[in-house]
Amino acid sequence: MSDLGVWLAQQCQEDRDLLLKYQPKRFVKRGKVDRYCAWLMDFGFIEAKLELLGVQALIEDYDLTRNSDVLLSEEQSQTLRLIQRAIRKSAHVLDQDKTQLVEHLWGRLLDFEVPQIQGMLVKAKQSKDRPWLQPLKTNLERPGEGALRTLVGHSDSVKAVAIAPDGKTAISASFDRTLKIWDTETGRELKTLTGSSLGVSAVAIAPDGKTAISASFDRTLKIWDTETGCQLKTLTGHSSSVNSVAIAPDGLTAISASWDQTLKMWDTETDRELNTLTGHMGEVLAVAIAPDGKTAISASFDRTLKIWDTETGRELKTLTGHSSSVNSVAIAPDGKTAISASFDRTLKIWDTETGRELKTLTGHSDSVNSVAIAPDGKTAISASDDNTLKIWDTETGRELKTLTGHSDSVTAVAIAPDGKTAISASDDNTLKIWDTETGGELKTLIGHSDSVTAVAIAPDGKTAISASDDNTLKIWDTETGGELKTLIGHSDSVTAVAIAPDGKTTISASNDKTLKIWDTETGRELKTLTGHSGEVFAVAIAPDGKTAISASEDSTLKIWDTETGRELKTLTGQSNWVFAVAIAPDGTTAISASDDDTLKIWDTETGRELKTLTACSLGVSAVAIAPDCKTAISASWGNTLKIWDTETGSQLRTLTGHSSGVNAVAIAPDGKTAISASWDKTLKVWDLLTGKEVASFSGEDKFYCCAFAPDGVTVVAGDSSGRVHFLRLEGMGDLGDAAGLNNPVSLFYSGLALAKQGQYEAALAKLTEVAGIRPDALIVWLEQGKVLYELERYAEAVASLDQAKEIAGKDRDFWFCRGFALSKSDSQEAARESWDFAINIQPTDCDFWSKKAKTLLWDLERYEQTICCLDLAINIEPNQAYLWDWRGIALRRFGRAEEAISSYDRALELQPDDAGILDNRAYALLTLGRHDEAMANWDKVLEIDPNYANAYANKACYFALQNQIELALENLQRAIELEPERYRELAKTDTDFDGIRGDVRFQELLGNGVTEN
Repeated sequence: MSDLGVWLAQQCQEDRDLLLKYQPKRFVKRGKVDRYCAWLMDFGFIEAKLELLGVQALIEDYDLTRNSDVLLSEEQSQTLRLIQRAIRKSAHVLDQDKTQLVEHLWGRLLDFEVPQIQGMLVKAKQSKDRPWLQPLKTNLERPGEGALRTLVGHSDSVKAVAIAPDGKTAISASFDRTLKIWDTETGRELKTLTGSSLGVSAVAIAPDGKTAISASFDRTLKIWDTETGCQLKTLTGHSSSVNSVAIAPDGLTAISASWDQTLKMWDTETDRELNTLTGHMGEVLAVAIAPDGKTAISASFDRTLKIWDTETGRELKTLTGHSSSVNSVAIAPDGKTAISASFDRTLKIWDTETGRELKTLTGHSDSVNSVAIAPDGKTAISASDDNTLKIWDTETGRELKTLTGHSDSVTAVAIAPDGKTAISASDDNTLKIWDTETGGELKTLIGHSDSVTAVAIAPDGKTAISASDDNTLKIWDTETGGELKTLIGHSDSVTAVAIAPDGKTTISASNDKTLKIWDTETGRELKTLTGHSGEVFAVAIAPDGKTAISASEDSTLKIWDTETGRELKTLTGQSNWVFAVAIAPDGTTAISASDDDTLKIWDTETGRELKTLTACSLGVSAVAIAPDCKTAISASWGNTLKIWDTETGSQLRTLTGHSSGVNAVAIAPDGKTAISASWDKTLKVWDLLTGKEVASFSGEDKFYCCAFAPDGVTVVAGDSSGRVHFLRLEGMGDLGDAAGLNNPVSLFYSGLALAKQGQYEAALAKLTEVAGIRPDALIVWLEQGKVLYELERYAEAVASLDQAKEIAGKDRDFWFCRGFALSKSDSQEAARESWDFAINIQPTDCDFWSKKAKTLLWDLERYEQTICCLDLAINIEPNQAYLWDWRGIALRRFGRAEEAISSYDRALELQPDDAGILDNRAYALLTLGRHDEAMANWDKVLEIDPNYANAYANKACYFALQNQIELALENLQRAIELEPERYRELAKTDTDFDGIRGDVRFQELLGNGVTEN
């Protein structure tokens, strides 16, 4: 921490708050320029102000001298401006996560050789008291590049934006079914307007700024009060989605454009439909009204624009020239010209009087979605699916600037009334504010011209290779971050790259269905490997370098001889695209990841499938294998990572924290940490022992790939903008001995595996060793305590758990387990205190305890712990029938059937005549030998629900035990008719049926002799 930061921290809270709020203003007022600058260039002040008052208050401090008589030197002014712009560009991140301050200052300001800035960065680094990813070179937009700020808040694509006549607010429309009102000066979200039942496609603000009209895919328009955010009216009449809306200059009428191929004119005061304009032969995508209000121009999927008389509704002209759908149209302030934007990648300028095409503007590489004309009419801005905006000279048709920064299609653009700023909307769920005068055009050479899809680091750690959607690979110096070579040869996106163990060759995979082998020294292409019938998504090279394995869209993997380029084997078994493959460090096995929601483990020698691991329902995107070969980590588009035991195929842990799909994962060489890359624009570093996120870096674009260097701390990552990031993992400290016999991660998961197998003494030995290496890891003490109470060594379990009391914090699982161990040690009062502490962490959160009980009951079959857990849940919500029902099940299975009856009775008081609860109660009665009551319960179940299969199955079991064969077969047949697969399988294995298993009719029921309804 800086000296100023230390001094501020030493002040009492009241004085510190006053200093942070007012001291910069006092310095300016008193003309103390040097003191003012010293504070605003000091990291300690910046950090403290951000923490107390938020990012906007901090940004405003840098504006204090603008409206005063205080004169700053050029150096002071420039330095303050750089720091302010860096903070403003990161405002949307810092609003959500203040801990990213140091990372973002380094990522934006590292290149500026200004002594005060470099000194501030040193102090910022010194302030870090936890692990972090330090940029080794500038890896974020620098001050003066790109947008002024980014507005975040929408959860889906932003499709439209309009700026109020006073320029102070803007309204955005999104697929997330909402509109949001923003303060354009601070970037703060002021209001969210809800009411549409489908995505909102367009928005227009009335000339007086008091109302706005939105258009939606739900076929309606809505009129809103912009002051209160209240919905005033809904306009209905269109028979399909409404794509666009424009309000006349007098505010009295509006025109909407729809997929139903019509435009409609509305009275905004009465919400009455005035006219329907027909003539287009395709969906009408946009509409604009002339400044005099007398005419309007529509744009259509039919490739034309039409000019309409707004008074009569008569079509005046049809403008033709575009070769594809016309997506947008804007009319110049003088009304004499209009500009259209088209799917054909061009804009056209038209003479509105004659309908003649004046100019065609070319430059975009994809569909142009929107266009806006500046208030002076001299420039226009277009927005495109190529992720850029372009500023054009409307007189000459010349492109002036390209604005980059969005990570997905730019869907809309609006220019402020003063013409100095513009706001863009994008499918990346954000809006960006741009300075249209200075342009903020991105000048930094960031590497690839399209998304970076994969990265690999050479065995010596000195170079890295990136693969990109721009069809190239690039070789980088990891020390300097400099680009060394570009490898050209693929005819489509390069999806993967792997470097041979000797570092001399590299193999790439591509959407062109080939792999290529390259000489990494010369950059020369050595071989092309063909054989896949679909795009190739991944490649891995064996530890001996002699073979490689590729994964493809064609649902196969192929093993190749890297010397000859010959295909050796094809591995089949995945039922969908195979996105990733990793080869174990010992080379004997490989693991593939597929869109069929599974991973498969393969024998690389024979090509035989060894195991299938079922992951999640959203596809497995990546996989990495630990150095000890015992565990693997998979990444998923379901936002999670999973750790697997590669020997048993069992899932060990789920890592959560990403808010969007995870594209890549890499494990550090020592096996103790992993890094993941996600569409949520973050890289996250995970402690594989605790499963906790220990460091994170928030970028500006979606991260697609990541890799660890051999040193275990250098990280290379790639994002959707084409940038390659070079970072260093700082502050991890000692996580135990090096990988090998004393690797705490290996020991820990070995211990868990032994515990699952019931080998508790062996498990305890492993976990005790881990606790000695990583006493800071709460999970180790927790698992050790669980093993001890499985061994019924309850006092030792309490002692083990008490070792971790200081680090347990608000971990409810810990305090629950400690309470259970205490209860088994006859320390009931202490147990109650521990459980009370657990509940009081979140006193109303019953869901946590019910989920934990569900796992204990159904997955782990720990019935006594389930009862304790459900008692805590019931203490929070005593009137939930399902909790009493589960408690009854746990009690019955734990041998306390009489108590179970009471629990079921309470459940039935809350939920009378529930077939499931009655069925469970009947089974408990049967356990107690109260057969008649049990049968009466089952009969009542079938009165309530004649198709309740489990009741028939339970009755069949009972009659089989009583040797009442006819009744047993009759009830079993009915259960099988209702749920064939489940109850045939149950009958095959349930010992209750052993007495009638030899009966021919029973065997027929297990076969195909029953008609299934």
